[in-house]
Amino acid sequence: MGKQSPYDLDELRISIDRLDNVICAVLAERFSLTEKVGLYKAAHSLPPIDTAREERQFAKIATLADQYGLDPVFAQKVLRLIIDDVVIRHQAIQAATKSK
Repeated sequence: MGKQSPYDLDELRISIDRLDNVICAVLAERFSLTEKVGLYKAAHSLPPIDTAREERQFAKIATLADQYGLDPVFAQKVLRLIIDDVVIRHQAIQAATKSK
């Protein structure tokens, strides 16, 4: 007989699925807000990239990750992926605004 695990695999997977739902909901909310930022930047002729803010965000995410026991490098990679997508969207918004 194999060892009995103190964990129920199905219950763990249910919890993971619940968190995946939360992650998607939070990302959707974040992208909704960054869409508004992109529109604001386009309306006020601001550049789509704010490197000073990015630097602050990367430092903050590393600190938060460390507080939660998450690998800060991994957290920064995820943030980089998100920011890169946001910048592409902001560039598209600006291009669409200029062509009007």
